[in-house]
Amino acid sequence: MSDCNSTVTAEDIRFMVENHLPDAVWTFGGALRFDRSLLLICTQLGDSFPQRKPVRVAGCPACKWSLDWYTERRPMSLPTYGRQLEAYASLNIGVLLSFDNPHITPDMLNDSYGNALLDELWKRDRVHRNAVCVANDQLAAHIRQRYPKLPVICHANRLITERSKRAPELYNRLLTQYNGVYLHPADAAKPSIYTAISEPRRCHIIINDPLPRTAALRRDHLRLLADIRQDPYNADLNRRRTALAERDGWHTVSKDTLRQKATCNLTRTESAALYAAGYRNFTVQGSQFRNEMSLLWDIFACTLDHSPELSNKSALIASAIMAAFGAPSSALPSGLKQYSFTNYE
Repeated sequence: MSDCNSTVTAEDIRFMVENHLPDAVWTFGGALRFDRSLLLICTQLGDSFPQRKPVRVAGCPACKWSLDWYTERRPMSLPTYGRQLEAYASLNIGVLLSFDNPHITPDMLNDSYGNALLDELWKRDRVHRNAVCVANDQLAAHIRQRYPKLPVICHANRLITERSKRAPELYNRLLTQYNGVYLHPADAAKPSIYTAISEPRRCHIIINDPLPRTAALRRDHLRLLADIRQDPYNADLNRRRTALAERDGWHTVSKDTLRQKATCNLTRTESAALYAAGYRNFTVQGSQFRNEMSLLWDIFACTLDHSPELSNKSALIASAIMAAFGAPSSALPSGLKQYSFTNYE
C-alpha cells in the first residue's frame, strides 16, 4: 500500500501531458484585465500541475497603443499596474505587455502613459521574463531604442493588417526584426506556410482564436477598434463594428450541427502537427472574450489532455482548481484597500 502522506511530484503526473504538447511553453491572455482569476489559476497550477503553469501572461491596460474588443476600459493607475506586475513576478511569471493597436501614428509614440507602462515593465522585471508584443513597426523601433534589451515580439495584428501576401518569406523577414513572431491565426492551420518558416521555436501560436478561418474583415475590424479608441463615444463607430461582425458571419451558428462555423480554434491534430514541426510557444488568448469565465474554460480546454483514458483526471484537475474560487478567506473585501490612513492627534 502506498504511503498516503507521500508528496506527488511533477514527474509523477508527467503522463498527463505526454500525448498533448508535452514541452509546450504557455502564455495565458487576460492579464491586467482578469487578474484576480488569472492569478488564482496560475497559483493553483504551480502548486498542483506545474507542467501547465504559464511562463508568461499577456495583456495591457487601456491606452493609445492598445485595443479593446467590446467595452472601452479606463486606464489603470500606475501603482495598481506595478502591484500586478509584482504579483505575477512573485509566481515567477513574466508579463507580455501587448500593444495590439497596429494603427499608431508618429505623434502617438510620445504618449506619456504608454511610455510609463514600459518604464514600469522594465523596472519590475526581476524574474527576467517580461517582454513586449507590438503590432506596429514604428512602435517596435521606438521601444528598441529606449529599451534595447527588452524582448519585442511581433503581434498577430501586425500580420492581420499586412497588405502583401502572407508567405513564409514574410515571417522569415519579421524574424530578423523581432525577437519572436505570432502567426496569423489562420496560418497556424496551413502547413504550406508554417513548415517553411525558418525558426519555428521563435514563433508563437494562438491556439483558441474564435473567428472564422475565412474571416475577410479582420483588417477592417482592427481599423474600427483603433478609431473607437480615439473616439470612444462615437455611436456610429460602435454600430459599424456590430454590423461588420454580423456581415462577416463571426457569430453564425449552423442549425443542423449546432456548431459554429469553422473557426481558428486549433484542433488537437492541428496543434500536434505544429508541435511536430518544432513549434513550442502556445498562447491561450483572452482579448476576444467579454468575461473571464470564457478564458478560464479555454485554459483548461486547451492545456489539458481530454482523451478518453485521461478525461476523468483532467476533469478532476479543472474542478479542483476552480473550487479554489470558493475557498474561505480571512481577508474581507473592502473598497478602502487602495487607501492608506494616518492617525493624527
